[in-house]
Amino acid sequence: MKGGKYVKRLRHETGLTQAEMAEKLGKKPQRINEYEHDVYAIKLIDFLEMANKLKVKNFNKIFKN
Repeated sequence: MKGGKYVKRLRHETGLTQAEMAEKLGKKPQRINEYEHDVYAIKLIDFLEMANKLKVKNFNKIFKN
């Protein structure tokens, strides 16, 4: 399974747009879009860093099938 699905779920869980998420994470909105569409693969450590910055602790909704 590709990681973009989980980046999108993380964003939806926090109620952010791609632009808002990018701003909070110090990334360009285009990079968030690339992650979500699996154009650019996200590393697990980067995903966990994103979740930490967004203060997401419960991963159940994000990693559900």
